[in-house]
Amino acid sequence: MDQGRCNLDGCLALLDGLVGAGVEQVVLSPGSRNTPLTLAAVLHPQLQHHVVVDERGGGYFALGMAMASGKPVALICTSGTAVANWFPAVVEAKQQQIPLILLSADRPWELQQCMANQTIDQIKLFGSHVRAFHQLPAAGFSPAVLHRLRMLGRQLVRESAAVVAGPVHANISLREPLVPESLPQSFSAVEVKPLAKAQPVLRQDELQGLGATLAGSKGVIICGPGAASAEALRLGEALACPVLADPLSGLRFVSSGAVISRYDLFLRSKTNAAQLRAEWVLHFGGTPVSKTLQQYLDEQGHAPYWWVDASGRSMDRPGMAMETLPVSAQHLCRQLLSRELPPAAPDWLKAWRALNQQAETRLQQQDLPLEAQVVRHALGELPEQSLLFSGNSMSVRFLDAYSADNKDIAVHGNRGASGIDGNLSTLAGIASMWRGKGKVLGIIGDLAFFHDLNALALARHQDMILLLLNNQGGGIFDFLPQRALPEYEACWRTPVALDHGQASAAFGVNSVQVRDMNAFAQAFSRAMEGKGMQLIEIVIDSAHSNALHQNIAAQWAN
Repeated sequence: MDQGRCNLDGCLALLDGLVGAGVEQVVLSPGSRNTPLTLAAVLHPQLQHHVVVDERGGGYFALGMAMASGKPVALICTSGTAVANWFPAVVEAKQQQIPLILLSADRPWELQQCMANQTIDQIKLFGSHVRAFHQLPAAGFSPAVLHRLRMLGRQLVRESAAVVAGPVHANISLREPLVPESLPQSFSAVEVKPLAKAQPVLRQDELQGLGATLAGSKGVIICGPGAASAEALRLGEALACPVLADPLSGLRFVSSGAVISRYDLFLRSKTNAAQLRAEWVLHFGGTPVSKTLQQYLDEQGHAPYWWVDASGRSMDRPGMAMETLPVSAQHLCRQLLSRELPPAAPDWLKAWRALNQQAETRLQQQDLPLEAQVVRHALGELPEQSLLFSGNSMSVRFLDAYSADNKDIAVHGNRGASGIDGNLSTLAGIASMWRGKGKVLGIIGDLAFFHDLNALALARHQDMILLLLNNQGGGIFDFLPQRALPEYEACWRTPVALDHGQASAAFGVNSVQVRDMNAFAQAFSRAMEGKGMQLIEIVIDSAHSNALHQNIAAQWAN
């Protein structure tokens, strides 16, 4: 028996099942034990494969691809610590409900627990962070087994892309020899049969009760990260209620009379917050970035509060009786719109819009932190159908506090677990799938850049602009109590001695360093015309920037 060919046939059958259920992309990292899986992916005529040397970067690259496409992406790696390097991306995929299919190669049972090289316990390695786990034993692949492998591939796609989407893991034991004596002479195309997707909706009696509460009353619609349903905007317009759109909701930059973007400023005023007490809250997407908005919501304990989450997860806010509506956000909005509910009194949305405009007018009349100027200028210059990826920490907070522009752009970020690792790799994965006519723009901090430096190898050939906000370390801690500790600089802010220009040049990436707005505007104009990755490092005077930011916030503290 040709064990190598047996391995390959089994892996091809598994991938046939993935392809038949709609998988088109696979990200693989080099290794020996995963040779049959890698060969199967490279030889399969209906799969596009992407080689990423670093498994950690590969995990985030696949995450970005799945995020941008909305389709499951497969990952392949060898045994041992290679698998463990997927862990951060798996956690993020679980939290954001992004479909990934993890195919890890493993040693057979006779090499387990006997000090065999590159062998660890990979059984259920990711624990509760995957939707499903399957262990495939090393064995001869009979026709019946090959059929089951094809069906398992389809099952993996169904499990990853279900209502509760997320990563799934198949651990595949493979015996040597790993290279077949002969390769298949031809490959038959697999018929693609898309899976049926469940779309949970409310029963009519439940819908009637919800509609009765919303009708004609002063409500607030929250669109957190990942909301991205235009029907939520239509619902806000129909009910004459504000839609507080987080920048990562995908709705902040849509032209709509219901969208409110300056809440992070004007809700700092206790007077404003008291006058804008809501009679109900309807929440789509994840937790908003703005702490000010979260504090406002905590003060609405008197109001019915519904979180719309098709997977039925729970969200809790102190002092509030929150209820989860386990339904499709899109379908719920359509159901409510079909009932033609009466809107709130005209002065309700009018009050929100007046404060929103007042906050924007004030911003236009005063000195802004350099980060804020950079964000506003870049968004203003981006063409329609562009893509924006925001890193975490201060990057997303400046985007939240200062961005506003009515145009068609897609917005992404890793807010599932809000880590600063893997941001560049995720951006590279998103950019590889982006088909819009505009530009790809990323905004990250210097520590996030340092955490994912290897990703420059993935991003250097992508047409994208990366804005590196260099505030010399963890600037977000400047706003937290740790700032007063004597060990603050060494243990929390942790500035990294890295020449970003030299680091970028090592990967063949064009870069320029700027220190003021005029220099940035010129550099950004040139980057918009460039090809490949264009890096603009903006050196921030943190003390001056923080003082300006705190001064702006203090103007609303009454």
